[in-house]
Amino acid sequence: MTKIIVDTNIVFSALLNTHSRIGQILINGKDYFDFYSPEYVRFEIFQHKEKIKSIGKLS
Repeated sequence: MTKIIVDTNIVFSALLNTHSRIGQILINGKDYFDFYSPEYVRFEIFQHKEKIKSIGKLS
């Protein structure tokens, strides 16, 4: 499998626009790619959770 390193900006982009190309790759690519990211990505997503939910119209 191809290894892909994903930073926080890419994860935010995918969360805010799941229909974009990068969103679809991250959501549906687990059978084709191995995704890696820094440990702090989870912290940053949690830290900005309310803003992501608001902008992305997510529940």
